[in-house]
Amino acid sequence: MKRRSRTYRVALGVVALGVALAVILAPGWSLAGPAAPKLLNAVKWDYPPKFNNVTVTVVGDAGHNLKPYEFWKDHFAKAGITVKIVEIPFEGVYEKEKTEFVAGTGAFDVVTFYPAFIGDFASNGYLEPLDTLMNKQPASVWNPNQADVLPPFRELYNKWGGKTYALTIDGDVLIMIYRKDLFEDAGEKAAFRAKYNKDLRPPETWDDWLQVGAFFTRKKGQKLAGKVLERDFYGSAEFAKRGFSFAWFVDRWAATGELYFDQNMVPRVNSPAAVNALQNFVDSLKNAPPDVRGYGYDELRDALIKGNVAMVVQWTDVPKKGADPSESQVVGKLGVGRVPGLSIGGRVNHRAMMPVGRVVAVAASSKNKDAAYWVAKHVAYDTSLENVSTFLTGLDSYRASHLAHPEAYTMFKNAAEARVYLDGLKVALADGYPEIFIPGAAQYEDALDLHVNKALAGQETPKQALDAVAQEWNAITQRLGQQKQVELWRQALKSYQALGLVK
Repeated sequence: MKRRSRTYRVALGVVALGVALAVILAPGWSLAGPAAPKLLNAVKWDYPPKFNNVTVTVVGDAGHNLKPYEFWKDHFAKAGITVKIVEIPFEGVYEKEKTEFVAGTGAFDVVTFYPAFIGDFASNGYLEPLDTLMNKQPASVWNPNQADVLPPFRELYNKWGGKTYALTIDGDVLIMIYRKDLFEDAGEKAAFRAKYNKDLRPPETWDDWLQVGAFFTRKKGQKLAGKVLERDFYGSAEFAKRGFSFAWFVDRWAATGELYFDQNMVPRVNSPAAVNALQNFVDSLKNAPPDVRGYGYDELRDALIKGNVAMVVQWTDVPKKGADPSESQVVGKLGVGRVPGLSIGGRVNHRAMMPVGRVVAVAASSKNKDAAYWVAKHVAYDTSLENVSTFLTGLDSYRASHLAHPEAYTMFKNAAEARVYLDGLKVALADGYPEIFIPGAAQYEDALDLHVNKALAGQETPKQALDAVAQEWNAITQRLGQQKQVELWRQALKSYQALGLVK
């Protein structure tokens, strides 16, 4: 995604500019707007009966993920729709949208949000149920083909209480991305074998992550793959900035098989296994750039594609950025693999967090619900392959059809190279691990992120940090109603289990 510093938990101030899309420009857009990707015609869709010049206001986090509304502005105009956009800093999406919902201002028609909020927004009546709109005829106009959406995104991101309230536009999951040229270098392979008496390979476990990260960490003047380094080089880097660092901890913890809570909402986050997982994250910073605690999405992406680190765990759009020669210094040198795991009983268990993502929904207060729905559906289905297969956005694949068209990912050298990328994405999706997805998710995750970040900063030990999280989670549950939260958590668990995301 490209995201923006992925930190919605701390409101840093909200800038909401309700100006026509043709005028409002995200960073990096030209006055003429971005050139639309080539229409691939993978989906047969038709225009709705022309609306009478209605205005649909779309709200979303500022940046390149709003570009589809510019790509397809001619489509909206042909349908009799003028799209206006309100851009919000990534950090302020929840607070701004929640504030408008509670106040009943009716400011937005199409709302973009992170799917962990769906329990909050849908259960409070802020969103319009979409099932009736989805079933209107003709299907080529109204049907978003939800059967094509991969099950975790369809069932968790889009539904609440058995109804569909949102459509996925961004399917996030974490993946390991590494410099395959370094792992394949004969000199580096020989040096690793001499030092560790085993072959140099992309890390399979989090212990391997530490070992390989330490091996590749070098000082200016030392050699790397036969070349003298002109600057320090680091073995690994992760998202360690306040706001979403908790997801990189959960990658490690989830591999143990433990869940956020037990059946009665008793937190399991301070278990011995969780403490060990956080200690591993803390230890990994020894092999990372010294400013890594300021790394959000952009900094982590750049550390890799500017040639400063050997490995990252990052969202799946980054290899597309790494294949863009206008941006990347490592074109053709990146490999993808599973997020490292934990060896249990002789078998490595891998879990990859599915943090953030994006969905679009129709506000219950919208006065133009049909037009708003068609705008959302057009981005979420009709043009979705074009939207996720370009490096102009940070939107990640979420449909089976997205994985079946390697020829669409033209930033790669050829379809075979794109196929390798998509196969890696499939594996990552199979390892996917969900966010909390019940009302209060923003509060639970913010508390976790706060103390994970304190552990990374050395302000708390991993045990102190996670003990504090457990206390705060209990307090949040009490504020929201213990029994209600228990019931909702048990429903969420059933969904997770039915999708195979947890056992």
